[in-house]
Amino acid sequence: MTDSEPTPPPEKPAATVPAANVSRRGFSVWWAVGLAFVALVGLIAIFSGGSDTASNASGLEEFEFQTADGGTTTLAEFDGEPLVVNYFAAWCPPCRAELPDFEAVHREMGEEVTFVGVSRDNVTDAWLTLIADTGVTYTTVFEGNVQGSFAFLDARAMPTTVFIAADGTVKQVWSGLLDDGTLRDLINEHLLDQADL
Repeated sequence: MTDSEPTPPPEKPAATVPAANVSRRGFSVWWAVGLAFVALVGLIAIFSGGSDTASNASGLEEFEFQTADGGTTTLAEFDGEPLVVNYFAAWCPPCRAELPDFEAVHREMGEEVTFVGVSRDNVTDAWLTLIADTGVTYTTVFEGNVQGSFAFLDARAMPTTVFIAADGTVKQVWSGLLDDGTLRDLINEHLLDQADL
């Protein structure tokens, strides 16, 4: 190097992030991703429809429900009939959305299967108003928002629909919204003798 050549400036060291910060940041990101995934799975189960199977209804027929005239009844009243038991509430938007479809399928298939709606509302007025607003004509009863038959079935979301064969066997417990087409399919699959269709 000659005296006339300029001296190059010293190189700046590369910026680094302390290892502790990288580790903490990575943990936070994965923790957030994990929480988001769990929330998404829960929403899918509640609003999109999921299903669980069960084996028998032994004990379910013992739970008492309030009738619209102020009396009480149980599912034993429908012994020997295939049942579609739908748990709903006025505070549940998917419940409100599916009730007209349940009414339509009841009008088509009510001679082959019996529909029973079970209200889990906090007060009877909400139950009766919702039934009037949605035009439901099949039997509905009131259980209220309590740990009753709903908890006995280990149901996990609202709405929930239970398909019970004429012999009392619970064929399926469906958690989530049902449209008329899926409801018909499930009735045909679980409650009607396919040889007679």
